[in-house]
Amino acid sequence: MHYNCHHVIIISDDSSKLYFMTLTLPLAIALYLSAALLEIHQRGVEQLTPFRRWLPKLLLLVAICAHAAVLGGYLFSAETILNVHILHLFALLALLVALFSLGFSVIRPSAMLDLSIYPVAVLSLLLLLIPHGGIFISHYDQRIGLHIISSLLAYALLSICAVLAIQIALQDMFIRRGRIIWPFQHLSIISQEQLLFRLMLVGVLLLSVSLLTGLLFVDNLFAQHLAHKTILSIMAWLVFAGLLLGRWRFGWRGSLAIRLTLVGMLLLLLAYFGSKFVLEVLMQESWIS
Repeated sequence: MHYNCHHVIIISDDSSKLYFMTLTLPLAIALYLSAALLEIHQRGVEQLTPFRRWLPKLLLLVAICAHAAVLGGYLFSAETILNVHILHLFALLALLVALFSLGFSVIRPSAMLDLSIYPVAVLSLLLLLIPHGGIFISHYDQRIGLHIISSLLAYALLSICAVLAIQIALQDMFIRRGRIIWPFQHLSIISQEQLLFRLMLVGVLLLSVSLLTGLLFVDNLFAQHLAHKTILSIMAWLVFAGLLLGRWRFGWRGSLAIRLTLVGMLLLLLAYFGSKFVLEVLMQESWIS
């Protein structure tokens, strides 16, 4: 089985769809920025009414809905099944990260976790404004769908792990300097580490599903330019799995856990977006057989 893809330039005569996307994209950006500014303004305020406390979350939820609406116009069209251009998948990953971050900020508040996703989400939408072609998947079955979905979910969760690792590193640096600054007030490093490893466990399980489905269901990896992606993804899996094993067996934490988390995420970024950038942007090719 293989990806049946072709590389074309996007041409659309659906004026109503283009008009909707033209209006919705700046709306999504404005909502993300408004939610971020309101969140920053409220961080130092002790007494907040329930409405004011939940207003940034509500704005973020509406921003995510607008983001999804915009992205749907880019991902799907009347002529093809799915457009998997690198910019579209980056926007999809940012959307998933924003959605997960919103959920975690409601269920288990963590300073800066929701704030950290705003710049990435806005950047992913701005990049969609760059004129670009399309990589269309004209045929895939449920097994390939499982591979794609598990990959995106794993990337999203492990991206949040990387954000948490950076937060922990920054907070630890300020604590060692005898300073506790906003937005790290009332924030426990231990609770952040616990969340980091729980998310990492789920992310590694999803990454395992992604690798297994890719190895079992995708034929001729070398002909489809997938060898480098697969090797780097396996290396990332080994890093994350080794960190989880070290955490369980030896109690690894602190700077070692932070470094390994960031190394694993860097390998994942190189595996997917790095290889996709080289193929689509530099070589003008795609993952096809």
